[in-house]
Amino acid sequence: MATLSNTPPTASEFNALRCSCGWPQIDPSRAAQALDNSLLHVTLREGGKTIAMGRVVGDGVMYFYLQDIVVAPDHRGKGHGRTIVDRLMTDLAPLLRPGCTVGLMAAHGVEPLYEAAGFTARPNDTLGAGMTLFP
Repeated sequence: MATLSNTPPTASEFNALRCSCGWPQIDPSRAAQALDNSLLHVTLREGGKTIAMGRVVGDGVMYFYLQDIVVAPDHRGKGHGRTIVDRLMTDLAPLLRPGCTVGLMAAHGVEPLYEAAGFTARPNDTLGAGMTLFP
């Protein structure tokens, strides 16, 4: 049975999940700092192992971003990503006011997960494409 919590992953759990989906490992001290600077966390653990995570980053007032929504490859297809997103949005709701923006950068192929949660794909008739810089 998987357990959902608002306890952040450790830096090593964070890196392990990132690496499991092909993302680069982050220096452990920087990973810990990134986790500490997050506004919200959701972690799904099973048998003592972190199998999924997600967090919210931003200024805490107007701009919020879902970040690092990751499900371990051997646990995909079971609705865990949706569970993480739903919990983050529930936890985020008390902070949202008119004029706020909640954004994300979806990995290719998982856009339907976010569309089901109410997010709008970009580009569209009014919004341009999201952009990324990898320094």
